[in-house]
Amino acid sequence: EDFIMAVRPAVATDIPLLLPLVQGYYHDSPVPLTIDSQAMAVHLDRLRSDTSLGHLLVATVDQELAGFAILYRSFETRALKPLLIINDVYVAPKFRRHGLARQLMMAAFKLAESQGYSGASWQTRTSNLGAQHLYDQIGERETGWLHYYHDLSQD
Repeated sequence: EDFIMAVRPAVATDIPLLLPLVQGYYHDSPVPLTIDSQAMAVHLDRLRSDTSLGHLLVATVDQELAGFAILYRSFETRALKPLLIINDVYVAPKFRRHGLARQLMMAAFKLAESQGYSGASWQTRTSNLGAQHLYDQIGERETGWLHYYHDLSQD
């Protein structure tokens, strides 16, 4: 099978086509979520067009959208440079096992380097062994940290 695979920044016309992939990402999550498609479309379009917020990459196979990476701009105080947070990476099930997730990650690193970021940071669930196999090859696993979250909707 010869696919033409590519990773590129999202364009406006990708947004409606991305929504089913985003829904699939959250449907497959250990914490399922039904997205508000209109609100998500607005958010993804802003992310695509406002680099102060972050970046949106898409993976294609033969021109068909196959995956995405949602990237946010944070800051690294020690380096006094921006830090790329790789927040969400997803490849649709029928396109998996062809290296697209790796291509999305590499494209995120390249984008961060070109924009003067200090580095890239990401996390995954302890149960996500498939992702950890890739992540252990391309990043250094940080230990000695605990991840906390405070839900403001509960206050």
